[in-house]
Amino acid sequence: MDQGLAALLGAFVGVAGATTTSMLTGWHARQQSRDQARMDHARWRREIRRDAYTATLVPITEAREVARQASRALVREGAEAEVKRLLGRLDELIHTLRASCARLSLEGPKDVATAADAMLNALQVVDNNLVTWRLARRSASESLTEYIERHTVKAAVLSHSITRFTDEASKALDMAP
Repeated sequence: MDQGLAALLGAFVGVAGATTTSMLTGWHARQQSRDQARMDHARWRREIRRDAYTATLVPITEAREVARQASRALVREGAEAEVKRLLGRLDELIHTLRASCARLSLEGPKDVATAADAMLNALQVVDNNLVTWRLARRSASESLTEYIERHTVKAAVLSHSITRFTDEASKALDMAP
C-alpha cells in the first residue's frame, strides 16, 4: 500500500470516527436533557402535591380542634354565644376544605382524593351532629349523655379519616416519580 492511499484511508477512518463520536455525544446529551426534564417535572409535581396536601391538612386540623371546643361548650350552661361562634368557624373551615378537596381531585392521585373526600364527609357529619345537639339543647328531647356518646363516635370516625388521608398523602409523596 502506498503512503497516499494509507493517508487517505487514515483520514477517512478519522472523519468517520469523529462523526460517529459526535453523533453519539449529541444523542447522549439529548437523552440526558430529556431525563433531566422528566426529573424536574416530577419534582415540580411532587411540590405541587405537597402544597395541596398541606393546604388540606391545616384546615382539617383546625376544624377538628374547633369541633372539640364546640362539643365542650355544648356541655356548659350559658355558652350559646361561644357555641354559635365555634360552629360558624367550623362552617368556614368546611368551605375551605371543600375547595381543597376539589384541588386534590385534580392533583391526585385518586387514593388521596378519595381519602380527602371521606375526611370532608366525616367532618360534615360531626358538624351536623353538633348543630343538631345545639338545637336540641332547647327542647331537651335527648339526654346530654346520648349527644356526647354520638359525638364521640363521629369524632373518632373523623380522626380515623384524617389518619387515612395523611397516610395516603405520605405514600403519594414517597412514590418514585
